[in-house]
Amino acid sequence: MQLDTATCRNVQKVMNQELQRGVRGLHLPGHPKPYFMSYLLQYREGLTAWGRYGSVFNSDQYGDCDLYAEVRLGSYKLDQTVDGGLTTDLGDRDSYNWIPGPQDLRPEAIRYALWKLTQHKYFEALKDYYDKKKILVEQHLPQNGRSFTKEPRVSFSEPVEEVRFSRKKAEDFVRRSSDLFRSHRKLLDPYVNIRFLNHVRIFVSSEGSRFITQQKYFEAVVKAWHLTDEGVYLSSAKYLYGRHDKELPKAAEIEEAIEEIAADLADLKRSKPMDPYAGPALLSGAGTGLIFHEAIGHRLEGERMTSRSEGRTFATKVGKRILPESIDLIDDPTLETWGGQSLYGHYRVDDEGVRARPVTLVKDGVLETFLLSRSGVPGFTHSNGHGRRERHQDPMARMANLVVKSKEQYSWDELKEMLMKETRDRDLPYGIMITKVSSGETRTDRYDFQAFKGVPTAVFTVDPKTGRETRVRDVSFIGTPLAAIQRIKAFGRDYHVDNSYCFAESGSVPVSTIAPPMLVEELELQKSHSNYYRPPVLAMPPMTAASRR
Repeated sequence: MQLDTATCRNVQKVMNQELQRGVRGLHLPGHPKPYFMSYLLQYREGLTAWGRYGSVFNSDQYGDCDLYAEVRLGSYKLDQTVDGGLTTDLGDRDSYNWIPGPQDLRPEAIRYALWKLTQHKYFEALKDYYDKKKILVEQHLPQNGRSFTKEPRVSFSEPVEEVRFSRKKAEDFVRRSSDLFRSHRKLLDPYVNIRFLNHVRIFVSSEGSRFITQQKYFEAVVKAWHLTDEGVYLSSAKYLYGRHDKELPKAAEIEEAIEEIAADLADLKRSKPMDPYAGPALLSGAGTGLIFHEAIGHRLEGERMTSRSEGRTFATKVGKRILPESIDLIDDPTLETWGGQSLYGHYRVDDEGVRARPVTLVKDGVLETFLLSRSGVPGFTHSNGHGRRERHQDPMARMANLVVKSKEQYSWDELKEMLMKETRDRDLPYGIMITKVSSGETRTDRYDFQAFKGVPTAVFTVDPKTGRETRVRDVSFIGTPLAAIQRIKAFGRDYHVDNSYCFAESGSVPVSTIAPPMLVEELELQKSHSNYYRPPVLAMPPMTAASRR
């Protein structure tokens, strides 16, 4: 179904009708009635196509509709939520089966689906409410603020454009671009994948807030592998992200990406596995962003300050220095671009009906605030527009566009000289330089290690006397948050944008990190786990080289 502004407004009207009916009548005698309700409808339509060697292996055009209902009992001061909702597994509840909504958006079907979902949500909220009463008899919950913040009423509606994805154009693009791999017979299992997504959100609440927004995303992925003589698979990939049609990659960009991947894998093939290491390291902006995202960003999510299961690393650090005094840390979902590149973390209104706004988390090294949703955090009375979710999960405070800024900036060459000096002063055989990373993860709960991990894809040893760079592989970097941020030495000038997806308790959400290179006096690298495979028994079938376009 093609959505436009008029259709979305009609859907919002229907949602509000059912919401008002629920506000008036959703009450079991002798039990608390809702003090707040909201509905969020998410309509997604998209297209994905992937293939290799000039052929499409799969393409799929899809559309789906998700419904979310929030029902809160008690009062803003004290309702049924416990631990910021982080410990509640909503996927095991009856309401989970009523998340899918009607794709053709007929009014009667929408109202029926919301009615069924709300019934389940109300009964689940009642159970949670009485469970919390029992908990309060024997425990003091770590929450001195409100359970749910009061926010200004929001009315926001942006024009919704009809989006038409051409399956034929996407398949032709994959055929033309993946055909170029025929000239690289040493690359294993190469592919080109292109994905488009149109995401429309429609929201109403019992407080009178409402919004309609449209967000578009595309992603092109080029990836290949190489099998080493010892049987280890090495991979290299190029990701191209955008939010507008004009940013769709051209054939020349894909060809350049394929050549870059081929050269990268040839370089990786010549590299040697690295032994564990602890010492100074120079990271590109991508590595800096990953460390700040995993080691700090997740630990500044507001719900983690009130949950009994969390380590609450920075809960008592507001007003105190947690980073070197030259550093500011900002999360700004209102940023649409950086250096001409679209940002995945941009949005105008969050999933709780609160306007997005820039938030300075750390100023001159001092922690000023947290990422906040409407879940109450002691010392803070309002959300700062960071409540986000994927599907059935409750919204929680999440990063959007995380920006790392430093007042002291150096060129890459100056940072490398500082790395070499630090290595010489410590009489180490080499320093480490990380120029590319692929992913990261962290644990924030108190029952496990407070640590983070990053997976670098381009790692070099640097000779402290000559500056010679030697590529190595099969390592990941690890650390603990407080130790990592105390060992920052210097930052670079040039910022790197990394668009990706972030996973947490409220699901997967699109995010961006913007950060400069960073020199740290201590980074620990550990060996990565590797499986060893036999080479193919038969050689690859004959294949003619691709013609250049």
